[in-house]
Amino acid sequence: MRIKQTITTAAIATLLCVASALSQEQAKVIISNNKFEPKALTIKAGSEVTWENKEGTHTVTADDDSWTTSALTAGKTYTRKFDKPGKYSYYCTFHGSKDGHDMSGVINVTP
Repeated sequence: MRIKQTITTAAIATLLCVASALSQEQAKVIISNNKFEPKALTIKAGSEVTWENKEGTHTVTADDDSWTTSALTAGKTYTRKFDKPGKYSYYCTFHGSKDGHDMSGVINVTP
């Protein structure tokens, strides 16, 4: 009987870990041809976004300057977790500017 309880407890703990992992999403933004693809992305709070640079040198910088990357060369990535719902606009400091001009994008985070 005790072995059965231990197995059941272990199974429940495993399922809870899997459910927790599944509730957190991972999304990707590709950087190429001086643009972010997709330009707008919607994710759930607690999810991560990875920007992957395919060519050139670029940055990923928040419009409000709350976060930025160093220069990302081809093949480099940057990952950021978004815990709070909101609209997070960003741009490349070399090829774009704040407020959605030229090379820019937005992450929409839902509850």
